[in-house]
Amino acid sequence: MLGRIELSRVKQFIAGVGLGLSVCVSVSALAEDSEAGVLTLRYQGIPHDALYDVCFQGQKGLAVGVAGTVLSTADAGLSWQPGTPLSDKALLGVSCSGKGAIAVGQEGTIQVQSASGEWQMVSSGSEQRLLSVDSNNQGLAVAVGGFGAVLRSVDAGASWEPISFDWEAILNDFLEPHIYDVAVFDDNTIMVIGEFELILLSADGGDSWEVVNKADSSLAGIYFSDRQTGYVAGQDGKVLKTVDGGLTWQSTGEVPTRENLLDVWSSGQDVLITGIRTLLRSRDAGVSWESVTEGDISVKWYQSVKGTSVDGGASNNIVMVGHSGRIIQINN
Repeated sequence: MLGRIELSRVKQFIAGVGLGLSVCVSVSALAEDSEAGVLTLRYQGIPHDALYDVCFQGQKGLAVGVAGTVLSTADAGLSWQPGTPLSDKALLGVSCSGKGAIAVGQEGTIQVQSASGEWQMVSSGSEQRLLSVDSNNQGLAVAVGGFGAVLRSVDAGASWEPISFDWEAILNDFLEPHIYDVAVFDDNTIMVIGEFELILLSADGGDSWEVVNKADSSLAGIYFSDRQTGYVAGQDGKVLKTVDGGLTWQSTGEVPTRENLLDVWSSGQDVLITGIRTLLRSRDAGVSWESVTEGDISVKWYQSVKGTSVDGGASNNIVMVGHSGRIIQINN
């Protein structure tokens, strides 16, 4: 396992630069051309900007980052517009659902967007750095973060309560593990992942939990392409897959990197994984992998990758967000 500081993952330690306002410019104002081939530049900030997460609900989407930055799209990620920063705190995770959007970040920050598009800060009851959030169309939302922080809302983010775990019993240690990502399903199943290769599953909306995976590595990103098929990615090129709804997990085909992986997204056969100096793609549901090395991939980091269906579901628009406020489209 990595030391606690490094293990905090890119959005833990880079978020510390989130002071002052973030200034972004649209791609149309750039002298730089879009990258050719697999990657296309869709948005560019200034060098000290950073985006940490992105989400979609149909054609609409949001990206969040340093110093309360929030960007929006209405065309499935082809163009992005900056909004008024929500706070001076870095926003590290964002979720989009039919109930609205929720953004979380430093010092327990939670911002909730109403159906009218207005944002409101709500009390989380926590001072821990919140790294990720997910929600379903029934109003169940879960935010996770540093030192075992897991918060639950049953009213689409209007109010929150902590979920407690007996970490000593789970880990046989007094450590409170960082929890890096969460998936919330419409049947109120919840999965959280984090240090010690933990994957915890709740089938009842967070009332009870089962440890379904535990080892020595750390897991940073989780995504399910359907209710049965999901992927997790993390430290040292670790990629696991489930085909039974998260009850059991196995390694995928050999991954051509030992870099730390930060997020994963899949439409089924197509799987994308972002990370530090890494972009991986599988076109056969994880049986084999290829490295994408265009642009600045080999020297920079992209924190989050998400896609949304277009053309009546015939294809997907996929984007990743990361350093310098960059939003990159990954072409099919």
